[in-house]
Amino acid sequence: MTDVMDITRVRVSCKDCSLAELCLPRGLDAKDLQRFEKVVGQKPPLKKGEIIYHAGDDFRALFAVKSGSLKIIMSPPDGEEQIIGFSMPGELFGFDGIEDVHSCSAVALERTSICELPLDAVSDIAREIPSLNRELYKVMANEISTDQSMLLLLARRSAEDRLAAFLLSLSRRFSSRGFSETDFVLSMPRHDIANYLGLAVETISRLFSRLAEENVVSANGRKVRIHSLDRLQQRVGDCAGNTANARSHA
Repeated sequence: MTDVMDITRVRVSCKDCSLAELCLPRGLDAKDLQRFEKVVGQKPPLKKGEIIYHAGDDFRALFAVKSGSLKIIMSPPDGEEQIIGFSMPGELFGFDGIEDVHSCSAVALERTSICELPLDAVSDIAREIPSLNRELYKVMANEISTDQSMLLLLARRSAEDRLAAFLLSLSRRFSSRGFSETDFVLSMPRHDIANYLGLAVETISRLFSRLAEENVVSANGRKVRIHSLDRLQQRVGDCAGNTANARSHA
């Protein structure tokens, strides 16, 4: 009887991963990269709705998305859940735990594979490899800056501008990963988009219809096609463009 390979147990080395240029620290030589690889753990694929960590959990690791996507949620004790971000392939997440415990929860939006970077092990290596230490600080600072820029954008812009900025951000993040910047599938349902943007689901549907009428964006279910990136950019100005570019170069 032929043995069946369990793909959930197959370990792909960091240097051979298709996302290496996106989530690996830059500037590591072969020896340092080999040391870094040894501390990276690959977890079994997550099912849709599975939780990676809860708010209040100890900060023990950072994570990199290999495939699939996640949403990052805050759950105020006296209010409903608020989505504060989405993580896509090649992106690191878990920085909300930087003050010893996680302030948010991370939930898989679909079947998702992630790599785990145990904090203690990464910290030990980072102390010995200055380039790794600098890169981790750079990534963390970029994440914080990007999140703050997006929050500022959402607070000050109209509903239509918010959706345009969100679509631009996704477009550039897909493009940085080698996918089409104009044709992509949304992994998150519209009620999650509405929650993130602080809008009603009905408003999101109405805005998609308006963008379609203007031949800027068309949507069929979760399939999105951007017909004019320039016109979408014009709606939100440089602020959204800078936010999206920062995220895509994380």
